[in-house]
Amino acid sequence: MKNLQNYIKILIFIAFIAYSTSLLAKRAAIIIDYDSKEVLFEINADTRNYPASLTKIMTLYIVFDYLHKNRLSWNSQMKVSKIASSRPPSKLYLEEGSYITVENAVLALVIKSANDVAAVVAEHISKTEKEFAKLMTAYARNIGMKNTTFKNASGLPNRAQMTSARDIATLSHALISNFPEEYKLFSREKFLWKGKTYKTHNRLMQSYEGADGIKTGYIKDSGFQLAFSAVREDKRLIGVYFGGDSGKHRDKTLAFLMDKEFGELNINAPSSSSTKIVKKEKANTNNYKVVVGTFKYKNSAEKQLKLIQQKYPKTTNNKEAKVVSIKINGKQLYESRFQFFTKKDANNACSRLKKYKRDCFIRG
Repeated sequence: MKNLQNYIKILIFIAFIAYSTSLLAKRAAIIIDYDSKEVLFEINADTRNYPASLTKIMTLYIVFDYLHKNRLSWNSQMKVSKIASSRPPSKLYLEEGSYITVENAVLALVIKSANDVAAVVAEHISKTEKEFAKLMTAYARNIGMKNTTFKNASGLPNRAQMTSARDIATLSHALISNFPEEYKLFSREKFLWKGKTYKTHNRLMQSYEGADGIKTGYIKDSGFQLAFSAVREDKRLIGVYFGGDSGKHRDKTLAFLMDKEFGELNINAPSSSSTKIVKKEKANTNNYKVVVGTFKYKNSAEKQLKLIQQKYPKTTNNKEAKVVSIKINGKQLYESRFQFFTKKDANNACSRLKKYKRDCFIRG
C-alpha cells in the first residue's frame, strides 16, 4: 500500500512539473548517472528552451580548455571594452578600459554570474562576442550537444539562443569529466572583488547533502533553471531542471527528483530530509597573495623573492614563492609573489614589509 501511495505521489508530481501555465511548455528535467551516462529520469528533456545563465557553463568550459592548452593563463589580463561594460546585470560593473584577470573572471562567472565579465572573456578570446558564440556552438557539437545554438557568452535574452535539458546535462558531464580540478571552483560560495563579497546564487548546493555544483540560470522567458551535481556514497548524479516558477520552486523540485533517483539506487541521505546535517568543510580562505614587486625580466623577479625570503623569514615562512607572468597594457611583466595567506595574515605581512620601506600589495 505504501509503495502504491509513493507511486501515485510521483505521478502527480511529474504531472505538476511537466505542464506549465505558460503557452510555452518550458518545464523540463533530466537526471543522469555520471559514471554510466544512463538517463534515470527525464521529462521534456529534448524540448528546446532558452539557456539563460546556464550559457556561462560553456563560456567557462572554453576558458578551462584554453588554460589547459596554454592559450590563457590564470593571470592573463583581459581588457574591458565599452560594449562589455554596458551589459545589463547581473554584473560586476566593470569600467571601460579597466582589466580583469582570468582567475577573477572565472570566479565572477561561477559565483556572481556576471554578464559584463562573460562579454570580456568572449572578446578576449574571439575579438567579438558574435565570433565567440560561434566557437561555443562548435564546442557544443564536439561534446554531443545536438539541440543547442549559442548567440552570446552570458545567456542574456536572444530568441535564437536555444538548448535543452539533455544538452545541459551533457555539458555539465563534460566539464566535470574533462576539467575535474577546475570544476571544484563551482563549490565556492563567495567571491571577493574590490572589497565587496559576492555570494553564490546556488542555494540548493548549500543545503543538499552531497552537492558540489554547478550553476543557476534565469530570464523571464525561461523560468528558473538549475544544472546540479551531487555525490552520495561515491555515486554522482547530475540533474537539470528548466522552468521553475521561482528559485525556491526550482530547488525543491530538483531536490525531490534527485532524492527519488538516489533512493532507487538504495542511496539515501543521512537524514529524512535533503538538508546537509554534517558540518560543512570550512571554506578555503588561504587564497590571498602578497606581491612584492613587478619586473621587466623574470630573473629580476626571482632575485626579489630570494631577497625578501632572506631578509624577512618570519613573514614568508611556509609560504609558496612564485614568479607569475602577467600582461599590463600589452606588456609582458613578471610579478614576485608569496601565496596562501589568509586575508588577515596577508595584511599583517604587507604592513611589516612596508614598515621596512618594501613595496607590497595584496591580491585576493
